Amino acid sequence: SKHLTKPNLVTKSILTQSDLQKLFTHEITALQIKSFYPPTYAQKLGQDLGNKAKDGQGDNWKVVTADRGLERSDVWTMGEYIPYNVAVATNRRDEYFDGVQSDLKKRRRQGFTSTCNDNDDNNKEEEEEPYLWPLDQFRLELDETWLHGATLARDKDTGRPMGGGLPRIMLGPTRWKKGFIHADQFSPLSIDRGLFSANIYLNLPDRGSTNNDKDEGELHIWPLDIRKDLDWYENMDLLKGMTIQDASMQIKLRKELGTPLKIHVDPGDLVLLCVQRPHAAIGFKEGSRVSLQCFIQYHGFDDRLLIDI
Repeated sequence: SKHLTKPNLVTKSILTQSDLQKLFTHEITALQIKSFYPPTYAQKLGQDLGNKAKDGQGDNWKVVTADRGLERSDVWTMGEYIPYNVAVATNRRDEYFDGVQSDLKKRRRQGFTSTCNDNDDNNKEEEEEPYLWPLDQFRLELDETWLHGATLARDKDTGRPMGGGLPRIMLGPTRWKKGFIHADQFSPLSIDRGLFSANIYLNLPDRGSTNNDKDEGELHIWPLDIRKDLDWYENMDLLKGMTIQDASMQIKLRKELGTPLKIHVDPGDLVLLCVQRPHAAIGFKEGSRVSLQCFIQYHGFDDRLLIDI
């Protein structure tokens, strides 16, 4: 496609205002913060969520397709509420907002289970080690970093807060070996507004279990750079392939979109990207990939960032 640009990944150790601004204005394709959350605790949390999903405690993160409605995906989630797109599609908005309130409180009260000795090796007790929920840490740091702050988005009619993020759990073997190319919002890129995602990686499958070469990484992003409505509509036949789970359309997308930016992550890493660009999480045969995700609404340099899911 003539609308592809050279991909650009910026890797840092902390969030900064300048890097966020470059991401929001599409000067860079993605921003990666290494060890944003302590890797040891990220893995521990990821293993816990992955085990619960394997035990049937998760819900499938369904995909809203253009002509077939809701379809199952390779991704599972877990929490007190369902993703907002699913809530809207199934007329369960009140259930969503009630669940958000419960989930926000529950996450701040949970901890890791540890065993302690009560002066007697035969008298062991389990206790909770409290920890900061990674998405709460992200929300705090984003608010402190962005010049005009960040907060949860609110429902326009009732003022109720949107969700602050949900787990994304993929269990091997995945359906899409090379990952499912998709976008979360369909509109031309703009330097004044956009939709972005923050992804905190917790637990990863062994790289030897991936279906592709070990150099494929965990996340692919195609630097599609369509800025005008006319160009958008001229490419609509190709772009609509990201709205249906169809193997032939995925092959066509890979042919037209070319070589993606390949991002390798480790437990605790944070990756931010524009979800208006095509992207895919790479499939694998065994194990699980657990991450936490929220969306960020950008409405210009002088406005507060809004978080939802």
